Amino acid sequence: MPSRIFKRLAILSEDSLDRYRNKTAVGLLRFRPQDVVCVIDGRNAGQDVGDLTGVGHGIPIVGEISQALALGIEWVVIGVATPGGILPQGLRPQLYEAIRNRVGVVSGLHDTLHDPNLIALAARYAVELVNLRRTDDEDNRHISTGRARKTKAWRVLTVGTDANIGKTTTSLALYEYLKLRKIRSRFAATGQDGILVTGQGVCIDRCISDFAGGAAERLVIEQAKGAEVLVIEGQNSIMSPCYSGTALSLLHGSCPDAMILCHAPSRTTLRHTDVAMPTLTHFIELYQAMLWPLHPGRVVGIALNTLDMDQKEAEAALAEAARSTGLPCADIVREGDAGAARLAAAALAPAVAANRLRAEVLTAAAGQAKHAHRTARTAS
Repeated sequence: MPSRIFKRLAILSEDSLDRYRNKTAVGLLRFRPQDVVCVIDGRNAGQDVGDLTGVGHGIPIVGEISQALALGIEWVVIGVATPGGILPQGLRPQLYEAIRNRVGVVSGLHDTLHDPNLIALAARYAVELVNLRRTDDEDNRHISTGRARKTKAWRVLTVGTDANIGKTTTSLALYEYLKLRKIRSRFAATGQDGILVTGQGVCIDRCISDFAGGAAERLVIEQAKGAEVLVIEGQNSIMSPCYSGTALSLLHGSCPDAMILCHAPSRTTLRHTDVAMPTLTHFIELYQAMLWPLHPGRVVGIALNTLDMDQKEAEAALAEAARSTGLPCADIVREGDAGAARLAAAALAPAVAANRLRAEVLTAAAGQAKHAHRTARTAS
């Protein structure tokens, strides 16, 4: 997908600014708030979005598309992420009204462009419908052959214990941390949320299954050019009965050198199932075994999502994850730079040991991690 950044955005929510169901909305609010004009959410109209989500402070919530139009929006972004990528019926009237007023629609849902009313209205009013999950089948008819392991860039992939658990947030936060510290890093977006924030990438879950690994491989090779570190947006989980194929294709296509395992401690079953959540050590062993002998990548750190916990519970969860795995553990949302520094140091240390990365890069990351840890201890 060619690079494209959308501006003057209204985010369309389904009457509930939930961090999981509305993860597309929260991702934009966290990483590109400067381009968001407002959020459309009838249930929460009149409130500040930051009070509900913890990000996007100062961005208003309006109840109707007409109010968003008055604020000068140019695009409506569908902010929900639904199982199977289905467009909720309740959002359609707002989208129709946006199109009638010649406002474009940006969607990361699978079936957006199958709505005949949307298609007909867009044609009538000469309005663009952008499907972030669209892939060019001709450009993505390649099988994976392990070529990604030959890139010079150190490849860091976020992997998960489940779907919708924080892989995109962790990847983008780590990428921004490295970039701000002048480390030559790039980001490979593999899903609609990463593409919406960065303006480029490939939706792996939209590719034909035979070619999903090849699409990931090609993306990694292209994005790795000129970079010291390539951060790869993870997708789903290899244990998910719903989406495991995407996770495995991405794992084999990208051949990561280092992996950050993302997990929500309060989630006791795999999403959309009654299957009990396996342990972190089980996931670590599984990801490493499924990658070897294609490539000896290792899980080097744990990123926890503790959004539904209080501070004491979160601290206990972080301590337990570190104890049970023996790996550095952080919550990059709750801890900010302190968490990002810890994960960056963990991800880069093997690269320096293998002479794949300059030692001063790790020194900078490790130094920041120690400083952030001391600051956090002092504040507590």
